[in-house]
Amino acid sequence: MSKPLRAGLIGCGGIAGAHMRAYRQLGGVEVAAAAEIVPDRLRSFGDDWGIENLYLSYEVMLEREKLDIVSVCTPPFAHCAPTIAAAEAGVRGIFCEKPMAMNLAEADRMLEACERAGTRLQIDHIYRFERNFRQAKAMVEAGAIGDLLVVSGKCVGPPRSPENYAGQYRLNGGGWMMAQGTHLFDLFRFYAGDPLWCLANVERWRPEVDIEDAATGLFGLQSGVKAFFEVSGNRADRTFAFMAELEGVKGRLHLSDGVDRFHFYQWTAGHTPDDWRPVETVEEDPIAIVLQDFLSAVMDDREPESNGREGRAALEMIMAVFESQRQGVACINFPLSIEENPLALMNEEGTLSTLGKDPFR
Repeated sequence: MSKPLRAGLIGCGGIAGAHMRAYRQLGGVEVAAAAEIVPDRLRSFGDDWGIENLYLSYEVMLEREKLDIVSVCTPPFAHCAPTIAAAEAGVRGIFCEKPMAMNLAEADRMLEACERAGTRLQIDHIYRFERNFRQAKAMVEAGAIGDLLVVSGKCVGPPRSPENYAGQYRLNGGGWMMAQGTHLFDLFRFYAGDPLWCLANVERWRPEVDIEDAATGLFGLQSGVKAFFEVSGNRADRTFAFMAELEGVKGRLHLSDGVDRFHFYQWTAGHTPDDWRPVETVEEDPIAIVLQDFLSAVMDDREPESNGREGRAALEMIMAVFESQRQGVACINFPLSIEENPLALMNEEGTLSTLGKDPFR
């Protein structure tokens, strides 16, 4: 029987608990150490999960602990440096939270460091691993809705507060686009391939924030499929909803992750518009499924499915949305030439003004 992989966590915020639950569920991993810059949070996390080797510096942890794998559970502004440091320390694999980085320059540095060290890098894009979304892909490939014409997606949640890291550009790189748009765009590629161009509108409703409040737009994909999206913080009931729809010449599939439960429906041409048939769904822990692929990739020395290149591709689509707005709602072609985050440039230039009406005022 092989020895368990020694793991370390960088960042002990809320998502780190989800990583720990998945590691414990899967087995074959000994979480030997954790690093966190907030002392009280670090102590509490160690007590909750029985981790004795606790560090206020991930650099010290990487130097002292002989780790096989690392989970990077920090906010987006702190993904790049820990990933590079872990790769240079010789870990075999890094499981990094999404979005991959704050901009494409950081993503490229992460990729270069991991490729140079031979470290496997996985980005936590859970939806492509969720069995209902995978079943939808299998149904499309089996011809259940005919040739795929359009994919569309919607991610809506409450307004991002500037008092939280997710509501500050310097910590999150954007609003809901960075938090959940990355999942949506990863799914677009999962279902229909790489983008050719993007046309998008980005709005800021609240002058007190430096992130976007809403984004809508369209991607043209190399497969000929069109991909429409809406990502916004306009939920008056302060809940979160994630939806995707696949439309083919013979029918549609609708998937939604909402307030109460997951929904999966199929509509077939020839039926009435309201005649949607439910598809049986499966409840599971998606992070555990992503981690299973990651651990297998490390053990087998192969590329994980949601690897760094896949993570960069989703990030590039987000950057294209911001760049389209920065250039006056222009059509942006791939690959992008800009390495900076266009939202940062719009903040500096003062060009992303309050374009729409705040639905909460």
